[in-house]
Amino acid sequence: MAFEFKLPDVGEGTTEGEIIRWLVAIGDTVALDQPLVEVETDKAVVELPAPKPGIVLARFGEEGETVAVGSTLVIIGQPDEKPAGADPREVLHGKEAIKNEEKDPQGLRDHPSTAPAPFSGDPRIQAAPATRRLAREAGLDLREIRGSGPRGRIVPDDVRQAREQTGSPRPISSLGVSDTRRLVVLRGLRKKIAEHMTLSWQQIPHVTVVEKLDASALVDFRQSMKAMALRRGMSNLTYLPILAKMIAALMSEYPVFNARWDGNEVFQYDAVHVGIAVDTPEGLVVPVLRHVESQGLFDVAQGILDLVDRAKGHKLGPDALSGSTITVTGGGALGGLFATPIINYPEVAIIGMYPMVKEASHVNGTWEEHPMLHISLTFDHRIADGVMASQFLGALKGLLIEPTSLLGYLR
Repeated sequence: MAFEFKLPDVGEGTTEGEIIRWLVAIGDTVALDQPLVEVETDKAVVELPAPKPGIVLARFGEEGETVAVGSTLVIIGQPDEKPAGADPREVLHGKEAIKNEEKDPQGLRDHPSTAPAPFSGDPRIQAAPATRRLAREAGLDLREIRGSGPRGRIVPDDVRQAREQTGSPRPISSLGVSDTRRLVVLRGLRKKIAEHMTLSWQQIPHVTVVEKLDASALVDFRQSMKAMALRRGMSNLTYLPILAKMIAALMSEYPVFNARWDGNEVFQYDAVHVGIAVDTPEGLVVPVLRHVESQGLFDVAQGILDLVDRAKGHKLGPDALSGSTITVTGGGALGGLFATPIINYPEVAIIGMYPMVKEASHVNGTWEEHPMLHISLTFDHRIADGVMASQFLGALKGLLIEPTSLLGYLR
């Protein structure tokens, strides 16, 4: 029996997704878990895999089109099957072709053809809303673009090709000035990030405390642990898994920071599910590493490496993008002394670790160059005051100064 694959909820609160790229065509044979389509949501760009093997009997939606969660994307079945409830025209051309045919049942508007149709001057342009939006963003007139789709329909690739051919954007003269400007339309993941950051800033009274520490022992500890990790076949061991383990160890003493809001109520958790802020070309995503409190350091390190690879390869599923109880972020090698990050709502805290800077330190009457490190804790002032936040960050600072003291938290 033919199976309808619908757009799932690929993250907490996701209501829609934008089709970025189709990876299969009608008639293709697909295997179980073979990627079908790339979809951009408010959480990330993800590849949706086939839930069963078979033949792609139909697919719905154009690249650039936004579809609601629960909408049918693909119908998978056997060659002799007819999709239940599907219009035969829908299988061939998709839903939009049906709309066009119902408006023009005799096909008089354009003679059916798979070849690009020349522009005839008819203002009734055949293009989906997403394609029209793409043209507006590029400053292009759809009447000057030849469509390569069915019945001369203009598809997103036609607009992209026209944009490459025209080069620079057109000047906007509505203000009577000669300067060129561009309309920047936030869309897809970037739009959702903007909405999420605005929500967090509006809902949470943010306060940030910062500590500075001598990271000499931390550097030595990481080097010894990295050597062990490489012998185990791991590719690397950064400071991030060490930080994550230390945070998890302290949550038994400071559970107020391992919490999430649910409406007007806040819930603390025994399990420590750490959100890992990952920078991708599409924007910042926060996959979740679960039960850090019960994993060993090397397991945490490998888990973070896997999440980062999956995030950058668009391989994250719904479970990997939801349920974090506290988030960690870092400046890495990007520069900057420290930052005041925005909390990943509905969490109540986010911890930052920033680039090490070598500074002169006066030790035993002499000056020595030591690696200095800044860490920050941004917290929700509704659930904790500054004293408790400083105590928590101070305890974390102590572990970073003497990493071997982490052994005292082992059970």
